Amino acid sequence: MTTRLGVTVSREATHTVVTVAGELDVISAERLRATLGKLLDEGRDRLILDASELSFCDSMGLRLLLEVHDGAEQTGGFLRLAGVRGVFRRILTVTGLNAAFTIYETVGDAVDA
Repeated sequence: MTTRLGVTVSREATHTVVTVAGELDVISAERLRATLGKLLDEGRDRLILDASELSFCDSMGLRLLLEVHDGAEQTGGFLRLAGVRGVFRRILTVTGLNAAFTIYETVGDAVDA
């Protein structure tokens, strides 16, 4: 079985960067859900999602990101998106969800905000 979504986590003092690469869809969303859910359970609610290598995101992926965004905000944290490009940017724009997320050009910009 091929992994369609790569997920790596970098835990910093003030935030956590989660880098995703590949396709975020109904098949791969559970892997990201488990990772992000564990981080929130650990109290790591200042999250930056590096989407610069994300090639696709379907409605299940969008729903997951909205859930994590809401969960982080409920505890005083955040989910910031960085490196949103290509298909993912178009999907966020067409659905109007670009207004729901704080989006930064780079991870560095998201960290500095």
